[in-house]
Amino acid sequence: MDESKLKRCSTSSTHAEAADDPMQKDERELNDLETEVNSRKKQKQEEETTEKKKECCFDTKDAEGNNERTIFVTGFDTSGSRDEIRSALAKHFSSCGELTRVFVPIECETGVSIGYAFINLKRRVGDIEAALSLNESDLGGRKLLVTMATNREEYYIHINFKGCEICHAMFAAKRRERYRWKAQPRNGRVAILSPETEKWLRQIRKIPKIRKIRKMAKSKTKEG
Repeated sequence: MDESKLKRCSTSSTHAEAADDPMQKDERELNDLETEVNSRKKQKQEEETTEKKKECCFDTKDAEGNNERTIFVTGFDTSGSRDEIRSALAKHFSSCGELTRVFVPIECETGVSIGYAFINLKRRVGDIEAALSLNESDLGGRKLLVTMATNREEYYIHINFKGCEICHAMFAAKRRERYRWKAQPRNGRVAILSPETEKWLRQIRKIPKIRKIRKMAKSKTKEG
């Protein structure tokens, strides 16, 4: 009898026994179950991380409140979270007086700051001057630019901002509110636009002038 055939048969029977071993079968099932559990945990963590990142820029009490006394700040490190940046700015400007608002606009999808912030102080003598004196001050190794918000385009429109569905719906509602106005006499004339719309248009018309001033300032800096 051919011994090689006997060896092949013996080997195949051994594999069959191993395949039918209940302990190995249970171990494989346990490993498969553990892999599935780990996969689901990872998926859940990724979903939670994504949900944390998705935060509407204007879904905060500080979103509203820009006015003629609002301070504009840029130049800070944008790698931190919104709360970290807000805390750092609040601490930096705390010497100027009582802060009533620190608004850090973010990109909704990523939660990353878009590079500037708005600060309001409780009205007191010298508070605005104290805040403006921090222009070119150091925060975390970076030089800040501090100026009145009304001197910046960002006060009137958000630059390089994509937003989310909530933002777009809010903007659309504001546009409808601005133009939902019936012509009626006001100050001896017929007003076609609402007071809010007229104020908004006056602000928008300032943007070209602001851009021109900033361009001239940059050219003077380069010449110097």
